[in-house]
Amino acid sequence: MQLEYRRKIFHILLGIALSIIIFNVRKIYLVSIITGILCAGVLIRLLLLKGFEFKILAKFFINFGRPYEVGMGAMNFFVGVLLSLILPFPREYAAISVLILGISDGLATIAGIASKYRIWNKKTFHGTTAFFISTYLILSIYMNSMISSLLISIGLTILELFSPVDDNLLIPVAGTMLISFMKLI
Repeated sequence: MQLEYRRKIFHILLGIALSIIIFNVRKIYLVSIITGILCAGVLIRLLLLKGFEFKILAKFFINFGRPYEVGMGAMNFFVGVLLSLILPFPREYAAISVLILGISDGLATIAGIASKYRIWNKKTFHGTTAFFISTYLILSIYMNSMISSLLISIGLTILELFSPVDDNLLIPVAGTMLISFMKLI
């Protein structure tokens, strides 16, 4: 359980840091940097799976990783960020979506760890509620409309709850698209 708390605190901090970077760095540079990080990550992951050992990474995985993932969660996080950036929408929308991914997804797990009220698969009532509330609060800061914030929060919460794939891939992309759509209305 302690490992999961550490993982999610790292998840939250990574989401906040990437969001700040996305708000302040031009899109072309961000796409290049994140593509480079992903290429390095794929290479390192392949080497780890082949049995190579990296002492620094081993220590990191012991403190923050799930042994069976070998960095796959982090890879999905960066793929989701990259996908949200290459969409033809302002980078600020991607930054907000990455912030939601970092904070809301992290808080959902932290709130749901001790919950006994399962909604769907491993998702809990408390975790889903934490995701919804934190998403709404984040969006209400950046959106001009409380109704848009509410609708996007509902959409992202449903997606996070029933997502057939890793939500690290879907939340930033769907968030960017939903924010863009609501800004058009």
